[in-house]
Amino acid sequence: MNPGRMERAGGMELNSRADGTQESGYYPVYLSLKSRLCLVVGGGSVGERKTRSLLRCGARVRIVAREMTPGLRALCDEDLVTFAGCDYEEAHLDGVDLVFAATSDRRLNLEIGGQARRRRLWCNMATDPGEGSFIVPSVIERGPLSIAISTGGMSPALARLIRERLDREFGPEWALFLRLMGSLRKAIQLKGFESDENQEIFRKIAGLPLLDRIRDDQRTEALHDTMEACRPLLDWNELNQIWDEIWKPFSLSSPRSATPAGPSGT
Repeated sequence: MNPGRMERAGGMELNSRADGTQESGYYPVYLSLKSRLCLVVGGGSVGERKTRSLLRCGARVRIVAREMTPGLRALCDEDLVTFAGCDYEEAHLDGVDLVFAATSDRRLNLEIGGQARRRRLWCNMATDPGEGSFIVPSVIERGPLSIAISTGGMSPALARLIRERLDREFGPEWALFLRLMGSLRKAIQLKGFESDENQEIFRKIAGLPLLDRIRDDQRTEALHDTMEACRPLLDWNELNQIWDEIWKPFSLSSPRSATPAGPSGT
Protein backbone atom coordinates (compact mmCIF):
# COMPACT_ATOMS: atom_id res chain seq x y z
CA MET A 1 0.00 0.00 0.00
CA ASN A 2 1.48 3.29 -1.07
CA PRO A 3 0.96 5.80 1.80
CA GLY A 4 1.70 8.72 -0.46
CA ARG A 5 3.48 9.94 -3.53
CA MET A 6 5.46 12.92 -4.71
CA GLU A 7 3.84 15.07 -7.36
CA ARG A 8 5.29 18.02 -9.16
CA ALA A 9 3.37 21.28 -9.44
CA GLY A 10 4.96 24.36 -10.99
CA GLY A 11 8.38 22.74 -10.73
CA MET A 12 7.95 21.98 -7.01
CA GLU A 13 7.48 18.62 -5.37
CA LEU A 14 4.40 18.29 -3.19
CA ASN A 15 3.58 15.54 -0.75
CA SER A 16 0.16 14.06 -1.44
CA ARG A 17 -1.69 11.07 -0.13
CA ALA A 18 -2.77 8.18 -2.30
CA ASP A 19 -6.27 9.67 -2.60
CA GLY A 20 -4.81 12.80 -4.20
CA THR A 21 -5.33 15.15 -1.25
CA GLN A 22 -2.54 17.29 0.14
CA GLU A 23 -1.15 16.67 3.61
CA SER A 24 -2.50 19.82 5.25
CA GLY A 25 -6.10 18.60 5.03
CA TYR A 26 -7.37 22.19 4.85
CA TYR A 27 -9.18 23.81 1.94
CA PRO A 28 -8.10 27.46 1.54
CA VAL A 29 -11.03 29.82 1.18
CA TYR A 30 -11.90 33.48 1.78
CA LEU A 31 -15.30 33.97 3.44
CA SER A 32 -17.65 36.90 3.13
CA LEU A 33 -18.80 37.57 6.71
CA LYS A 34 -20.71 40.78 6.10
CA SER A 35 -23.70 40.85 8.48
CA ARG A 36 -22.96 37.24 9.56
CA LEU A 37 -23.29 36.49 13.27
CA CYS A 38 -20.10 35.16 14.85
CA LEU A 39 -19.71 33.90 18.40
CA VAL A 40 -16.49 34.56 20.30
CA VAL A 41 -16.12 32.79 23.65
CA GLY A 42 -13.25 34.29 25.62
CA GLY A 43 -12.40 37.87 26.44
CA GLY A 44 -8.60 37.81 26.54
CA SER A 45 -6.10 39.05 23.99
CA VAL A 46 -6.93 36.19 21.61
CA GLY A 47 -10.65 36.94 21.84
CA GLU A 48 -10.03 40.64 21.22
CA ARG A 49 -7.85 39.89 18.19
CA LYS A 50 -10.50 37.59 16.71
CA THR A 51 -13.26 40.11 17.43
CA ARG A 52 -11.48 43.03 15.81
CA SER A 53 -10.66 41.04 12.69
CA LEU A 54 -14.31 39.95 12.42
CA LEU A 55 -15.56 43.52 12.77
CA ARG A 56 -13.20 44.66 10.02
CA CYS A 57 -14.90 42.11 7.75
CA GLY A 58 -18.35 43.49 8.54
CA ALA A 59 -19.43 40.62 10.79
CA ARG A 60 -21.74 40.92 13.78
CA VAL A 61 -20.08 39.63 16.95
CA ARG A 62 -21.63 38.02 20.00
CA ILE A 63 -19.18 37.61 22.87
CA VAL A 64 -19.28 35.48 26.01
CA ALA A 65 -16.62 36.14 28.64
CA ARG A 66 -16.17 36.36 32.38
CA GLU A 67 -13.40 38.90 32.01
CA MET A 68 -12.60 41.15 29.07
CA THR A 69 -9.68 43.25 27.96
CA PRO A 70 -10.22 47.02 28.11
CA GLY A 71 -10.40 47.01 24.31
CA LEU A 72 -13.21 44.47 24.23
CA ARG A 73 -15.07 46.23 27.00
CA ALA A 74 -14.91 49.45 25.01
CA LEU A 75 -16.32 47.68 21.92
CA CYS A 76 -19.23 46.42 24.03
CA ASP A 77 -19.82 49.87 25.55
CA GLU A 78 -19.97 51.32 22.03
CA ASP A 79 -22.50 48.63 21.00
CA LEU A 80 -20.14 47.37 18.33
CA VAL A 81 -20.21 43.94 19.98
CA THR A 82 -23.08 42.17 21.73
CA PHE A 83 -22.22 40.94 25.22
CA ALA A 84 -24.18 37.67 25.73
CA GLY A 85 -23.15 36.79 29.27
CA CYS A 86 -20.31 35.66 31.49
CA ASP A 87 -20.77 31.88 31.31
CA TYR A 88 -21.01 29.93 28.08
CA GLU A 89 -24.15 27.89 27.38
CA GLU A 90 -24.97 25.88 24.26
CA ALA A 91 -27.86 28.27 23.58
CA HIS A 92 -25.25 30.88 22.68
CA LEU A 93 -24.75 28.92 19.46
CA ASP A 94 -28.32 29.65 18.32
CA GLY A 95 -28.40 31.59 15.07
CA VAL A 96 -24.61 31.71 14.80
CA ASP A 97 -22.71 31.25 11.53
CA LEU A 98 -19.14 30.96 12.85
CA VAL A 99 -17.72 30.04 16.28
CA PHE A 100 -14.44 30.95 17.95
CA ALA A 101 -13.56 29.01 21.12
CA ALA A 102 -10.96 31.47 22.37
CA THR A 103 -10.72 30.77 26.09
CA SER A 104 -7.64 29.53 27.96
CA ASP A 105 -9.71 26.61 29.31
CA ARG A 106 -8.95 23.62 27.06
CA ARG A 107 -11.85 21.57 28.40
CA LEU A 108 -14.34 24.37 27.72
CA ASN A 109 -12.97 24.94 24.23
CA LEU A 110 -13.36 21.24 23.44
CA GLU A 111 -16.93 21.30 24.76
CA ILE A 112 -17.74 24.30 22.55
CA GLY A 113 -16.11 22.61 19.58
CA GLY A 114 -18.07 19.40 20.10
CA GLN A 115 -21.40 21.20 20.38
CA ALA A 116 -20.61 23.29 17.28
CA ARG A 117 -19.71 20.13 15.37
CA ARG A 118 -23.02 18.48 16.24
CA ARG A 119 -24.81 21.56 14.96
CA ARG A 120 -22.69 21.53 11.80
CA LEU A 121 -21.18 24.91 12.68
CA TRP A 122 -17.64 25.89 11.72
CA CYS A 123 -15.52 26.32 14.84
CA ASN A 124 -12.03 27.68 15.40
CA MET A 125 -10.19 26.36 18.46
CA ALA A 126 -7.61 28.43 20.29
CA THR A 127 -6.08 25.66 22.42
CA ASP A 128 -6.46 22.69 20.04
CA PRO A 129 -6.54 23.99 16.45
CA GLY A 130 -6.62 20.46 15.02
CA GLU A 131 -9.82 19.69 16.93
CA GLY A 132 -11.66 22.57 15.28
CA SER A 133 -13.15 22.65 11.80
CA PHE A 134 -11.06 25.56 10.51
CA ILE A 135 -7.88 27.45 11.28
CA VAL A 136 -7.11 31.12 10.76
CA PRO A 137 -3.97 31.77 8.71
CA SER A 138 -1.46 34.53 9.22
CA VAL A 139 -2.40 37.33 6.83
CA ILE A 140 -0.61 40.19 5.09
CA GLU A 141 -2.86 42.96 3.82
CA ARG A 142 -1.97 45.70 1.38
CA GLY A 143 -5.23 47.41 0.56
CA PRO A 144 -7.17 44.96 -1.63
CA LEU A 145 -4.24 42.53 -1.63
CA SER A 146 -4.53 39.78 0.96
CA ILE A 147 -1.93 37.02 1.33
CA ALA A 148 -2.70 34.15 3.71
CA ILE A 149 0.03 31.90 5.12
CA SER A 150 -0.61 28.59 6.81
CA THR A 151 1.52 25.57 7.71
CA GLY A 152 -1.53 23.48 8.55
CA GLY A 153 -0.78 23.96 12.23
CA MET A 154 2.56 22.15 11.92
CA SER A 155 4.76 25.16 12.63
CA PRO A 156 3.31 28.55 13.66
CA ALA A 157 6.91 29.76 14.09
CA LEU A 158 7.67 29.01 10.44
CA ALA A 159 4.42 30.67 9.39
CA ARG A 160 5.58 33.83 11.19
CA LEU A 161 8.97 33.64 9.45
CA ILE A 162 7.30 33.34 6.04
CA ARG A 163 5.01 36.23 6.91
CA GLU A 164 7.96 38.44 7.85
CA ARG A 165 9.66 37.69 4.54
CA LEU A 166 6.54 38.43 2.52
CA ASP A 167 5.90 41.54 4.61
CA ARG A 168 9.23 42.94 3.40
CA GLU A 169 8.65 41.91 -0.20
CA PHE A 170 5.14 43.30 -0.57
CA GLY A 171 5.33 46.94 0.45
CA PRO A 172 2.56 49.57 0.64
CA GLU A 173 2.99 50.36 -3.07
CA TRP A 174 1.04 47.18 -3.82
CA ALA A 175 -2.14 48.75 -2.42
CA LEU A 176 -1.98 51.63 -4.89
CA PHE A 177 -1.02 49.33 -7.77
CA LEU A 178 -4.01 47.05 -7.19
CA ARG A 179 -6.41 49.97 -6.87
CA LEU A 180 -5.03 51.27 -10.15
CA MET A 181 -5.59 47.91 -11.83
CA GLY A 182 -9.15 47.81 -10.51
CA SER A 183 -9.91 51.34 -11.76
CA LEU A 184 -8.37 50.67 -15.18
CA ARG A 185 -10.25 47.39 -15.51
CA LYS A 186 -13.56 49.11 -14.80
CA ALA A 187 -12.84 52.02 -17.17
CA ILE A 188 -11.71 49.77 -20.03
CA GLN A 189 -14.61 47.35 -19.68
CA LEU A 190 -17.04 50.27 -19.98
CA LYS A 191 -15.67 50.93 -23.47
CA GLY A 192 -17.36 47.78 -24.71
CA PHE A 193 -14.37 46.23 -26.48
CA GLU A 194 -13.89 42.50 -26.90
CA SER A 195 -12.78 40.59 -23.80
CA ASP A 196 -9.65 39.23 -25.52
CA GLU A 197 -8.53 42.76 -26.41
CA ASN A 198 -9.13 43.93 -22.86
CA GLN A 199 -7.14 41.03 -21.42
CA GLU A 200 -4.18 41.87 -23.64
CA ILE A 201 -4.22 45.44 -22.28
CA PHE A 202 -4.40 44.20 -18.70
CA ARG A 203 -1.40 41.92 -19.30
CA LYS A 204 0.59 44.83 -20.71
CA ILE A 205 -0.24 47.01 -17.71
CA ALA A 206 0.67 44.23 -15.25
CA GLY A 207 4.07 43.94 -16.95
CA LEU A 208 4.90 47.63 -16.60
CA PRO A 209 7.42 48.78 -13.93
CA LEU A 210 4.64 50.59 -12.10
CA LEU A 211 5.53 49.24 -8.67
CA ASP A 212 8.98 50.79 -9.00
CA ARG A 213 7.45 54.04 -10.26
CA ILE A 214 5.09 54.20 -7.29
CA ARG A 215 7.82 53.28 -4.81
CA ASP A 216 10.07 56.03 -6.24
CA ASP A 217 7.29 58.66 -6.29
CA GLN A 218 7.40 58.87 -10.09
CA ARG A 219 3.76 59.64 -10.80
CA THR A 220 4.35 61.42 -14.11
CA GLU A 221 6.50 58.58 -15.45
CA ALA A 222 3.93 56.02 -14.29
CA LEU A 223 1.19 57.95 -16.09
CA HIS A 224 3.18 57.98 -19.34
CA ASP A 225 3.87 54.24 -19.05
CA THR A 226 0.18 53.55 -18.52
CA MET A 227 -0.78 55.76 -21.45
CA GLU A 228 1.42 53.76 -23.80
CA ALA A 229 -0.22 50.52 -22.72
CA CYS A 230 -3.82 51.78 -22.75
CA ARG A 231 -4.02 53.70 -26.01
CA PRO A 232 -6.31 53.93 -27.85
CA LEU A 233 -8.82 52.62 -25.30
CA LEU A 234 -8.27 55.43 -22.80
CA ASP A 235 -7.13 59.00 -23.45
CA TRP A 236 -4.76 61.16 -21.44
CA ASN A 237 -7.45 62.98 -19.45
CA GLU A 238 -9.15 59.74 -18.42
CA LEU A 239 -5.89 58.21 -17.23
CA ASN A 240 -4.80 61.37 -15.44
CA GLN A 241 -8.10 61.41 -13.54
CA ILE A 242 -7.71 57.75 -12.56
CA TRP A 243 -4.17 58.34 -11.31
CA ASP A 244 -5.30 61.42 -9.36
CA GLU A 245 -8.06 59.47 -7.62
CA ILE A 246 -5.76 56.70 -6.40
CA TRP A 247 -2.61 58.77 -5.80
CA LYS A 248 -3.98 61.52 -3.56
CA PRO A 249 -4.89 59.28 -0.61
CA PHE A 250 -1.65 57.32 -0.95
CA SER A 251 0.59 58.25 1.97
CA LEU A 252 3.81 56.57 0.88
CA SER A 253 5.21 59.91 -0.34
CA SER A 254 4.13 63.41 -1.22
CA PRO A 255 1.88 63.28 -4.30
CA ARG A 256 2.80 65.19 -7.37
CA SER A 257 0.40 66.06 -10.18
CA ALA A 258 1.36 65.40 -13.76
CA THR A 259 0.40 68.50 -15.71
CA PRO A 260 2.22 68.38 -19.03
CA ALA A 261 0.59 69.68 -22.16
CA GLY A 262 -0.10 66.07 -23.09
CA PRO A 263 1.73 63.23 -24.70
CA SER A 264 2.23 62.95 -28.41
CA GLY A 265 0.12 60.55 -30.41
CA THR A 266 -3.09 60.94 -28.36
